[in-house]
Amino acid sequence: MIEDILKVDSITIKKDGIYGQISDYGEQELEVRTREKVASDHFDYYLDEISKNHSIPVMDKEIIRFLETIPNNGTILDIGGCWGWHWRKINEFRPDIKVIIVELVKSNLFIAKSILGESIDKNVFLVHGNAINLPFYENSFDGVWSVQATQHIPSLELVYREVFRVLKVGGLFADYNLNNSNLTKLIYRFLGKKYLVEGIVNNKFFLRRTTDKNRSLLKMIFKTKIRSRYTEILFSPEYKLPIGGKEKSLLGMVDSYLANFGYLLKPFARQRSLHALKLKVI
Repeated sequence: MIEDILKVDSITIKKDGIYGQISDYGEQELEVRTREKVASDHFDYYLDEISKNHSIPVMDKEIIRFLETIPNNGTILDIGGCWGWHWRKINEFRPDIKVIIVELVKSNLFIAKSILGESIDKNVFLVHGNAINLPFYENSFDGVWSVQATQHIPSLELVYREVFRVLKVGGLFADYNLNNSNLTKLIYRFLGKKYLVEGIVNNKFFLRRTTDKNRSLLKMIFKTKIRSRYTEILFSPEYKLPIGGKEKSLLGMVDSYLANFGYLLKPFARQRSLHALKLKVI
């Protein structure tokens, strides 16, 4: 199945249980070095580590919403899927769907294999690839999903154009990244922390918070209305308060409900996601 989507003439097939191989990371070299160091650490339970940086209940709920847009036997591309944890329940939610994770840091994909277990090569396929040059044919995916990945890629326009290329007509692109919040700026100032909207963080990685500039760029490429959604209202690891991040946290479940009122609570939201539907060109 995956061979029908991959550009088999330009990608190494199935090496070490993972499709593809990258040797030149270009502008993302710094990102890869930083993420490789993180991936080298071992954790007894990876979901606990994930809960320090993501609200698992919130994103589990967002996954369910996203899956409602995917047709029967559909195929999803996850850009920058990292450890693959979003799809650990895919057999429970939608066993008919196939997910292809494309990830820049190969070490992350080996961790994804351990988290996803029997789903690998059944419901979930792992590709070592770069979002600015996706190794897939045009009109391959019924949906494209990404969480806090495109915010670390300097050439955002290239990513958005690649997403548009590989997405089928009628398919949805959901792109979750850090929100640019004036309230958060004030809190950072009070705490004596530097608030960066776009640039290099501590010489470790590139970061770009979602602003209306991102939205305008996406609209230019998709030529359709772009919807914003605000999530992780209560979850605030930046303030050393990663409360509600764990899988079965009641506070996290409340947080996932608050996302339905996210537009009213956007000054408090940690994440802002952009949602674009690929329409048929007339």
